[in-house]
Amino acid sequence: MGSLTPSDDRTLLVLGSGPGIGRSIAGLFAARRYGKVVLIARRAEQLRVEKEALERAAVDVTDTEALLAALDDADALFGKPEAVFFNAARVLPSAFFEHPVEDIEYDLKTNVSALYNVAQRYVPHLVALGGSGPSSRPALIVTSSALPHHPIPQLFALSLVKAAQRNLVQSLHLSYAPQGVHIGVVNVGGPVSPDHELWNPTNIAEKAWGWFEGVEPKGQSFEVVI
Repeated sequence: MGSLTPSDDRTLLVLGSGPGIGRSIAGLFAARRYGKVVLIARRAEQLRVEKEALERAAVDVTDTEALLAALDDADALFGKPEAVFFNAARVLPSAFFEHPVEDIEYDLKTNVSALYNVAQRYVPHLVALGGSGPSSRPALIVTSSALPHHPIPQLFALSLVKAAQRNLVQSLHLSYAPQGVHIGVVNVGGPVSPDHELWNPTNIAEKAWGWFEGVEPKGQSFEVVI
């Protein structure tokens, strides 16, 4: 594994930027490896509170045409990323037989369809980077939780789409990790809070970095549990 030092030539793409995990991982990874960070979030007002040094785009990831256009713009400005961090999601209570099926379909588009679009676009590029030398660390990292293994009935919609998302990421890992791409999930075991000893954004970012930095490209663990 090559030296992991910050470089203006390396770009990190973050989908789902916000005041919690997204911002913390973007900031930490930028400080330690990536000279350029592209943030994509659903709400423009959220992006305005992010660091001015980071490139930004407001887009709903469920709108495939808009998402691909935003990625086109980012790629044209900075080149394709060395690493992609997929953090797009929403947390809504869902009661059985009262929760609209349209909301389930929207969450599937957010967590699964959008991720597939992103993987379809960038995984071939990441595979090519995987063979470019020991200093390259191509990666596709996805935020997940305990819900795929321990669903919560009051959050059944998020539980089921997170299970589907985890399945997709694991399939990608099985296919492309042997080709040198770090693909996996960061599983956060509970609600993210700045006051929680473990599930605070700073600790989650540190754990994610340690997992990313410490895994050999051809023998990666699929997930880290926090």
